Amino acid sequence: MQVNKHARTFTLFQSLYLSFFSRPLYRDIRRNWKGLGLPYLLLILMIYWVPEMMHIKNIISEFIADEVPQYVDQVPTITIVGGKASIKESDPFYVYDKKNNRPVAIIDTSGQILSLDNSPAMALLTRDSLIIRQDRDTKETRSLSLSDLGDITITSRLIYNWLEVFKDLFAIVLFPFALLISFFFHIAQTLLLAVLGGSFAKYFNVQIDFKSLVRLSVVAFTPAIMLETAHAVVDIYYPYSSLFSFLITSGYLFYAVGCNSEETAIPIKKAP
Repeated sequence: MQVNKHARTFTLFQSLYLSFFSRPLYRDIRRNWKGLGLPYLLLILMIYWVPEMMHIKNIISEFIADEVPQYVDQVPTITIVGGKASIKESDPFYVYDKKNNRPVAIIDTSGQILSLDNSPAMALLTRDSLIIRQDRDTKETRSLSLSDLGDITITSRLIYNWLEVFKDLFAIVLFPFALLISFFFHIAQTLLLAVLGGSFAKYFNVQIDFKSLVRLSVVAFTPAIMLETAHAVVDIYYPYSSLFSFLITSGYLFYAVGCNSEETAIPIKKAP
């Protein structure tokens, strides 16, 4: 069945709410939209990730306020000059996890302790390097030279300032990476749904090309992603969200294909 192409009737922003119920919208997507609808997919994912990043920032803020002080307040003043560290306290100096009475960091500028092999600690500051354990369950470590830091005096106040900067920048830096990964993940799901949409088209006895099925799948994602966004805004845990989103979207794609089984000559009424 030939479908005549015209200028789209509904805008991207109208689709955000019309996708929940509008039969004319899904006919318009098939007849008049161009391309694969990926800019629309990116738009709805951006809407989701904004409150999700705010939620992540709040989690980090709570952790810094509740957990970090027990460690940072133990850290002595560390002076680094010419790539060499020194402290006024006697070596070795331990920073403890007070809940478990276990060392989490060691400061030893005297050369008595040179590795983390015989310690559960996650970090060791020696006279000229910082050694960090890669994983608590392994012995793999990474060594960083202090000469790269220049001359600096590290105090508890300075560490708190660094943490404040980290808290403010983390969500901003993470946002594009999370958005990009989520975007490609949903593209893969969209292609899978478009294949599934071919079966729906056979069920409704309507011919829809693959590109149109991709567009319909993209917009069919809207209700599911908006549901995830609502959970992120009100900070309610949403178990198995990816699975439920795929199932909800499959249902909406079935509805979208069914909408296009009607006679295409029926005029599409523009939303107010």
